[in-house]
Amino acid sequence: MAPTEPPKSVATAALRAELGKFLSTIHAMGERLEKLHEQATLEQLSWARDVVDFVKRQIVPHLSAEEYSLYPAADWAAGEGSKLTETARHEHQIVARRLDALEKAISKGVASGALMHHSYALLGIIAAHIRTTDEAVLPYLDQAFDAERFEREVMTPLRADRAAKR
Repeated sequence: MAPTEPPKSVATAALRAELGKFLSTIHAMGERLEKLHEQATLEQLSWARDVVDFVKRQIVPHLSAEEYSLYPAADWAAGEGSKLTETARHEHQIVARRLDALEKAISKGVASGALMHHSYALLGIIAAHIRTTDEAVLPYLDQAFDAERFEREVMTPLRADRAAKR
């Protein structure tokens, strides 16, 4: 069941702002990667490691926190029997596989084209996941929660879980 009308206030505004910061970082990294092939080999590997570090330090803890706090709330908000977060949960597995592939490519010292491919694939799935969350999951939460309740029941546990994993 889809939300029927836009909420008067957006309960998920703080989370949307955090996701926007992630997207800004992802886009900046993507722009930087466009020049990866112009760099010396060690610099290429360093730039690819920057992608790995960002994903491990910022994204992986966030994805784990989504599983703990955000998705149960979204499934509840979407209604009994909802499979709203099923695809988003699967995307977390894809992120883990793409992260592993990039780490293996770095350890093998692959050519710049392969590093770019793995880096773009990883950043791309994360960006798509964020868009899906923003456009398909958060509207249900905006319908079911006011800002105060969302902060208390979803964001506070999400931040605590994310901080514990960083």
